[in-house]
Order: sequence, then structure tokens, then C-alpha cells
Amino acid sequence: MSKQVFETNTIGGIEVRNRIFRSATFEGLAVDGGKVSPAIMDMYRSLSEGGVGLIITGYMGFSATDNLSPRTVSIGSDDAIGPLTELAQTVHAGGSRIVAQITHLGSQLTYAPTQEVFAPSDVTEPVNGIRPKPFRTEQIRGLVKEFGEAALRLKKSGFDGVQIHGAHGYLLSKFLSPVYNKRTDEYGGSPDKNVRIILEIIESIRNTCGRDFPVWMKLNCSDFGREENSYEFDDFVVTAKEVANGGVDAIEVSGGTMTGRFPSSRTKSHEAYHLDYARRIALEVDIPLILVGGFRSIDTLEQALTEKNIEAVSMCRPLIREPDLVKRWTEGDRSEAACVACNGCFNPSGTRCFFELEGEEREAQKEVMKMIKLMRGNDS
Repeated sequence: MSKQVFETNTIGGIEVRNRIFRSATFEGLAVDGGKVSPAIMDMYRSLSEGGVGLIITGYMGFSATDNLSPRTVSIGSDDAIGPLTELAQTVHAGGSRIVAQITHLGSQLTYAPTQEVFAPSDVTEPVNGIRPKPFRTEQIRGLVKEFGEAALRLKKSGFDGVQIHGAHGYLLSKFLSPVYNKRTDEYGGSPDKNVRIILEIIESIRNTCGRDFPVWMKLNCSDFGREENSYEFDDFVVTAKEVANGGVDAIEVSGGTMTGRFPSSRTKSHEAYHLDYARRIALEVDIPLILVGGFRSIDTLEQALTEKNIEAVSMCRPLIREPDLVKRWTEGDRSEAACVACNGCFNPSGTRCFFELEGEEREAQKEVMKMIKLMRGNDS
């Protein structure tokens, strides 16, 4: 039976109105040291009213060992439940579902840390030159518990599920990478040991939230690293099989890091750039796949959904420029997204489309864009 884009279906344990999702997009708009702001509420209201089937939030932090920026939503205490409940209700009122992405940044920081920086091993972070401290075993066990507690707060707040962020060079991605995980204990030294922390996190969430609360994973199909022993597709196969057997309900297939040959968000010359990897992993695991990476046309999106196990497509930048893009497509205007993939939406003062900026703010963001392009190189 063919999959239709605009049909009600259950994907990864969540009933959605269509197969177009908003992929996790860091908002940079939290206030008062990590609280959900009116600007975040407005952003998510627009997306829901704009027709997306499901929203995956920008990453939310919670760990005492993390170095969150004040602009990151923090869910490290029960004080977060009230604002999170309002956010979930706002999204549901517009007809969408909402999944929270939960993560630990590890050593991949683009600002000065406020406390010690931890990672799997003491490998220097290429983004900032920081040499982190290796997590002690008891710290890892504490972190696993924190993941479960954070997920429970989200469940109590009415979220439809959680997505564990295991991609793009953040902490769990570093645990999976042979370049950054040099451990010789139970949490490193081989692909099956590298994924152990993630399996324990999944189990922690199951224990706190129950077996019926959806748990998704975001994983790199490849880090596209410049090092010989970087995390590549063969490693992804091991990881995907392990987390599928470990009970995750869906995998979002992504790729890249800030310093790899390709970042997670590329220029407009690329489209559906993780599709081949999703096709290949679908032969290895039999759980729903969500595919992200450069989608701008409804035709390409529909073609991706004909593939085995690809149950939904997620988008980021096009929905920053056009929050009502899905509604436009639903109503019959099938012209491609207006987004030009300039990456100007990644704004230090909060995620917004570059074309909304004016005057000095626009000129300042041009300089940020130049730095992003320089850091990512010509292949971005």
C-alpha cells in the first residue's frame, strides 16, 4: 500500500495528521536562564497552525554536567513542567503533535563554558579547542538517570514523546565515534560498547515513563569526518540495530558534524542528501525511519516516501522561512519552498529567517554567515 503525504497515520507510536515533520531546530530564544519564552510559544503556534504533522523541538538540556547557554530551554527541574505544559497544549490546539529532543552538548560548545566540560574521552574538541575531562563511570550512570527524569517531566507536561539526540557531534554522537571515544571500559572500545550509554538511556526512560511512551532517536548515517577512523555507515548499522533491538520507536536519519566534510545542513545544491543512507539502513532494521536533509519540493518528498520504512520526512530551514509551507502544499500550491538554504537563520540572537532582518541586524548576520561558511568549507 502506497504512503500518502497528507493522511492520518501512526508513526513511531504517535498518531499524526500527515507525514511532514518539523525537524529539531535550536530556537536560541529561551529567557531567564532557560525558560520557554513567548517567542518560542509563537514559533510553535505558527508551525502547528501552518499544518506540520509533528514538531520535534530544538534540543532541551537538563544535566548538571552540561554547559547550557541561557538561551537553551532547560528542563532540569520540575519548575519547567508548567511552561512545557503550555507549549504542548499550544501545539496540540493547532492540530500537531510534539516530541521533545533531549540532549547533552558535551564538548561541542560555541560559547565559553561556565563549568568543567565533559566528554567520553579527553580528545580536544575541534570546534573550540577545549580539552574535556572524561566522564567517570559514576557520572555516566548519573547522566543516564537524568535522561529518564527529564523524559518524565516531558510526559507529565503532555508531550507526545521524546527524541534522544545521538547525532551532529554532541555528547552521545561523541560516544559513538571512534575518534572521540577512546575508552576501554564498558562504555567504549568497540561499536557495541560505544552504544551502551544510549541503550541504558532508553531503558532509563522506559523505567520512568512506561513502555508506551514513544522514544525516538536521531542518528548520523555518517559523521562525514575527515579522520580515517571517523564514524561511518558501517558504524551506523551497528548503532541502528542496537537501538532498534533496545526498543526505540523510530529513527530520524541525519548526518554530519560542525567540522566534518559535510555539516548537518547543506546548501541548496544538495537535496534529500541522506536518502541513499536511509534506503540502505531500511534493509537492516525494521522500524519507522524519518528522513531529514535538504527537502524543498513536495515531489522529492513524495518520492522519498515510496521507499521501504521511510514513514515521514522532516524539514528545518524551509519551515523557518515559511511556517505555513505544509498548509500551502495541502491547499494545492505545490511550488517549492522559498528557502534558499543560506543558513542565515542560524542567528546568535535567536533563530529567524535572514530575509526578515533589516538594517544593522541584517549586516551583522551577514558576518555570521561568512564565519559559518568559512568553518564549514566549500562542501556545505
